[in-house]
Amino acid sequence: MGRVWRAADEMLDRPVAVKEMRIDGLDPEDARTRRERTLREARATARIDHPGVVGVYDVVDEGERLWIVMELIDSRSLEQTLVEDGPLGVDDVARIGRSLAEALREVHAGGVLHRDIKPGNVLLERVGRHRVMLTDFGIAAIQDTEALTMVGMLVGSPDYMAPERISGRPQGPPSDLWSLGATLCAALGGSSPFSRDTTLATLHAVLYEEPRLPPGAGRLTPLLTRLLAKEPEDRPGLDEVVKALAPPAPAPVARPSTPTLDIGLRRPVPPPPARPAASRQEAPTECAKPVPGTDLPGPPPARHRGPRRRGLLIAVAVALAGGVAAALALTLPGDRGGGGAQAGGASTSAGTRPPTVEGTSRPPTAQTLPPGSIREVGYAWVPPRGWKRAVKTASEVHYTAPDGTQEVVTQSALAKDDLLTTWQKSERDAHQGQDYVKIRLDRTTFRGRPAVVWEYLFTLDGRRWHAELLGFDQESRSYQIGTWYQPQVAGPAKARYERIKKTFTVLRP
Repeated sequence: MGRVWRAADEMLDRPVAVKEMRIDGLDPEDARTRRERTLREARATARIDHPGVVGVYDVVDEGERLWIVMELIDSRSLEQTLVEDGPLGVDDVARIGRSLAEALREVHAGGVLHRDIKPGNVLLERVGRHRVMLTDFGIAAIQDTEALTMVGMLVGSPDYMAPERISGRPQGPPSDLWSLGATLCAALGGSSPFSRDTTLATLHAVLYEEPRLPPGAGRLTPLLTRLLAKEPEDRPGLDEVVKALAPPAPAPVARPSTPTLDIGLRRPVPPPPARPAASRQEAPTECAKPVPGTDLPGPPPARHRGPRRRGLLIAVAVALAGGVAAALALTLPGDRGGGGAQAGGASTSAGTRPPTVEGTSRPPTAQTLPPGSIREVGYAWVPPRGWKRAVKTASEVHYTAPDGTQEVVTQSALAKDDLLTTWQKSERDAHQGQDYVKIRLDRTTFRGRPAVVWEYLFTLDGRRWHAELLGFDQESRSYQIGTWYQPQVAGPAKARYERIKKTFTVLRP
């Protein structure tokens, strides 16, 4: 339908984008239709004033040539990003989706349907405000105006067309929402959930088949399922979509009157089994009373869910100093959780100090650590680069892979009872379920020191996970290194876990 040029506005001395519409060489009727479609695009976009919609400055009409003068955005399209960098993570896709939904809310309020939402028409700004922007309203339909699609011609991308548009039924805002859902699926999985080898097969899939949702959709799965409903009335409204794509709210901090150990109900990222603290000073900053009758596995009670990750809980009563009852918990991963930043520049939760990367700002000591080590409370290690960091307590840190298929955790606590006995009691007292399969729970050695290993399989939200946990005591403290990963990444995940264990170093007092 045209091509876009980078140009200079000499009158106002600014760079612009100029879309040249190809209307020459057509028969008169087609030329008239193409010209009217061009003017419609300009009018449709110009009447929308929103940072998520590319601005239109002017239209130049010279006989057989038409140009739309637009805001120039230093950007890549979402389509280019997927080709060059691969699929995006859940948090990035949620941010993009929320920006697009907010822009669509303004578009629809102006009486305009976009009708061609797809990765190629989503721009990701490189610098400045890093906006997510909708562009190319070339086939937009202003409500209550005459339809312009030429007889026998289907304009748009079948992979991202709503079923009602393909079947010729009435269209409305829900049609754009369907295309938004397909676009977000493509951002997560690399292609539309309805893409097939031929156009006819794609059209059939849109009309009659269920979407092939990306395996890494995580917490976005329920929303994407509703957006891609065959019937428009079954799709959510834009206000609901914006709310569903908002970042998870910070977890509340409970402050009980007696010292108890957090069982993980409010944590966005789950920890491996932890030793109970031996004193009030050793208790985590986030606390919650143990919940009786917790099933293994299963999500937390509904009042604690919100947008947070659901967990797999193994709860068992243990004794703290002074005979106070507490809970020992093992929570295992659901979908990816947010939190933290990348290693080396990581953010930390309240009450914890930021990590120190070995070889940077910390004065040299007599203890030699592996290059790139990050000092935590009582230990140091080299976490995976580029993973998301989340600090649970002063001595418990989680890192999550960008694609959500693996998580690693390290922590320390005061040593108390025999670790194998504690873990055996946790498993024995817990309610079994959800395909939990113990592979081994036994004594081993770690660098010549007695240790305990716990390895098992479990299912959560329809996905299979493999967990490996290692614990050992040194001096008066207990240390744990753990990971859980999905079976399809078992090879690299196990190799990564072994490398991490080699870097784990107990710090000297």
